[in-house]
Amino acid sequence: MPQNIDSNFDALLEMFASTEVDRMDSCDMLRQFSYECLIERLRDLTEKELIEHVADEGDEEMIECVYGSYPPRDIEGQYSLKVGESIVI
Repeated sequence: MPQNIDSNFDALLEMFASTEVDRMDSCDMLRQFSYECLIERLRDLTEKELIEHVADEGDEEMIECVYGSYPPRDIEGQYSLKVGESIVI
């Protein structure tokens, strides 16, 4: 969270991001960065949300490759825990 005015925060953020991109001098570095960002972003999804996201992107064959013809279905009233969640009874 910026402690100074937002324009300073935004300027520093944009300058740093631009410098980091300039330092990535090969496609391998860009691929690795993209991979890490995607994993970080998608890791917090539930299994159902991930399956829906992959299907929405048009990659149903990946779902079939991992789950076969029967991907897990959401059963009414069933709840899946997210990473870091627990149930106390």
